[in-house]
Amino acid sequence: MGLPSLRSMSPIRFAAAFTLLASALMMIAGCETATQEASVPTEAAVSSEYLLAERPAEVSSLSDAAESLGGETKPMTLIGKIDAGDFPAFEADSATFMLSELPADGHGADDPEHEDNCPFCKRRAANAPKAIVQIVDGEGNVIPTDARQLIGLNQGDKIIAVGEASFDEAVNAITVKCQKVHAIR
Repeated sequence: MGLPSLRSMSPIRFAAAFTLLASALMMIAGCETATQEASVPTEAAVSSEYLLAERPAEVSSLSDAAESLGGETKPMTLIGKIDAGDFPAFEADSATFMLSELPADGHGADDPEHEDNCPFCKRRAANAPKAIVQIVDGEGNVIPTDARQLIGLNQGDKIIAVGEASFDEAVNAITVKCQKVHAIR
């Protein structure tokens, strides 16, 4: 079972779909209140069905994954940070979120502000692909629950996503149908 390619969409249809998604995410972000932020469940309340307790040994950065995927769909284990830049990273009512490239190993690892202040890190992040992570059930359907409630994720969390991935060079994005997530705490 392969993932539908964004490349197969006409440019107008893709632009319309992207605009609609971005608009919906911006409206959702604008409607959040402090009460909604506080409603993120504790670790005990989240669904362990989609969580990996142990960190996978072999992981790929988003840049390495994009290079190895080419135009194919393959099983991948990706590492990144939940972040969508100027846009909300989470899609409401869907276990879908955006993943961004982590800084290079050892580069500013002890300074949480480093990535925002380092020109090298900013340039690397701007050029790196993003990953659209969709947590799916056994039949490949996206879970209709916000990932923040489903497995207790938050903006800025570092995670490892395990699933079937494809890369669309036209939009510099990886789509991951994810069965399991490991939160790096």
